[in-house]
Amino acid sequence: MTQDDKLRILICIGGGPEAYAGLRYAVRLSKTSCADITLLYVRPLDSGLNSGGLEVRVARENVLDWGLELPGLRQLKRARDILVELGEIEPGHSREWKYREITGDPAGEYVRDYENPCGGLVSLRLRTAADVTTAVSDEAKRFNADVVIVGASPEPLTGLKKLFSRKPLALRIAAHVRCSVILARNLEPGRNHLVCVQDTDQSRAMLPMVSRYFQSCQYPVSILSVAPTEADLASAQKAAQEAAEILGKLGTTPAEILVEVGDPVETITTIGYDFSLILASESLKPWFAKGFSVSHEVAEKARNSVMIVK
Repeated sequence: MTQDDKLRILICIGGGPEAYAGLRYAVRLSKTSCADITLLYVRPLDSGLNSGGLEVRVARENVLDWGLELPGLRQLKRARDILVELGEIEPGHSREWKYREITGDPAGEYVRDYENPCGGLVSLRLRTAADVTTAVSDEAKRFNADVVIVGASPEPLTGLKKLFSRKPLALRIAAHVRCSVILARNLEPGRNHLVCVQDTDQSRAMLPMVSRYFQSCQYPVSILSVAPTEADLASAQKAAQEAAEILGKLGTTPAEILVEVGDPVETITTIGYDFSLILASESLKPWFAKGFSVSHEVAEKARNSVMIVK
């Protein structure tokens, strides 16, 4: 795989254990594609800091020491230790924190870089921001990430709790970043992945990215196309068959092709529960008249991991 083919993976650390599970998944990708991996922790401004951002003087005195339990350092240290355990970072391989200025952000960021055995970059980054979503989106753009992995709750909000609660952070990040996003819930390497397709140009356009991804992770893949009504069945069958042919030509042969009739969101989340990861393109228009993107609805309602391919 050439330098241009190398995957760039940004993993958001914080908010629960699901992000750490995403580390093991990212390492599986790195083993075959020698991916560059960035671990990002965004520290909110209200963590005892002044409104002007991270206090540079205090940061330079304190943030470089792993022994201090500052918000974010402990989480990044734990993530680093997992990568050491998985062989992505050599034991005892130490690096110093370096401060980097960011245009328009007085807080800047602190970075600690490592090189993994295959020559890829492993970078730990600590930022402070008033809005976590904006900071993650900016980091993904500056890192030129192919995919962002963010931990999501395995128990979706329902009923009144959903009605009166703010949209979860993982879903806000998925809506704002420009690259593909994996919302990680019980994300385990080794299980089949489910690719959801439609008879649309946007769905077809995602297939080269999907093939590149599967050639990196080498997981079995199944194709699913859902027809909202019987009248749409022929279109769904066409989409599934065409997707299988395109992926085959790109070097990814599907293990099975599934075509179903029913509510797309409910069908995908039900069938997809048996898979490690559900993949769907970010549709500009809904598959049916609900006014929402099906991929984002699936990401919100699923109890397992979902990748929104952009």
